[in-house]
Amino acid sequence: MEAELLKALRRNGVEKFDAVDQPFDPNRHQAMFQASVPGKPAGTVFVVQKDGFTLNGRVIRPAQVGVVKDD
Repeated sequence: MEAELLKALRRNGVEKFDAVDQPFDPNRHQAMFQASVPGKPAGTVFVVQKDGFTLNGRVIRPAQVGVVKDD
């Protein structure tokens, strides 16, 4: 069901974007919390709580994410 919905959205220019292991970008991500994560650089997204979406390349919903904090 979800795959069919995403396919229909893609046909109309809406795309889900990946955030995990990307540098935090306030234009694309909404930080929900920070945590220490060994082996990951500070400022990196390590978990997505809600996916983000773009419409024709513009963010229409930022991804809600957890970000690695600087120790």
